Amino acid sequence: MAIQLYAKVKQEATFWLGRRLPRCDELLVTMSESLERKLTSREKIKLRLHFLICDYCSRYLRHLRILHESLRRRGDVMEPEPSTSSLSDGARERIKRALEARG
Repeated sequence: MAIQLYAKVKQEATFWLGRRLPRCDELLVTMSESLERKLTSREKIKLRLHFLICDYCSRYLRHLRILHESLRRRGDVMEPEPSTSSLSDGARERIKRALEARG
């Protein structure tokens, strides 16, 4: 009886919370931005509450962090190659004329 009551309360709380929080697609930008900047307290709370009811978003952010860290480390190892290609003067002039004609 107590287990059933707990399950019912948990289900109702999850439903109530889910209706008041932003949807997954609305939080994707916030999750991505969390890798580049410090989130506000409100943003952190929204994400944490959302993660309580959405395992998919929690996993998504975890994978996003892994990718971000891997790419950051890879960038530290790789040195940028000097650019050897360049546009000819004629090509530059054609692009310049095309842009001037548009604007």
